[in-house]
Amino acid sequence: MEKNEIRVYTAQDSLQADMILETLKNNGIPAYKKDLGYASVMNIYGGYSNGGEEIYVAAENQEKAAEILEGMGYDLKA
Repeated sequence: MEKNEIRVYTAQDSLQADMILETLKNNGIPAYKKDLGYASVMNIYGGYSNGGEEIYVAAENQEKAAEILEGMGYDLKA
């Protein structure tokens, strides 16, 4: 992924983040998630986090990713 990554969404938990990542991947958009706060510790010890996870894509894919997320029913303006 390029150095110009853009946060496109903050998922509520790791399950939602994984679902978003898979959908973006299936649409040809590389993406990754970044744990917020203690979410990474929860993922290590519990295998699941509800601490929030930010979703990042390359700047060039931001618009397409936003369209996909809105199509999934996520409000990007909140």
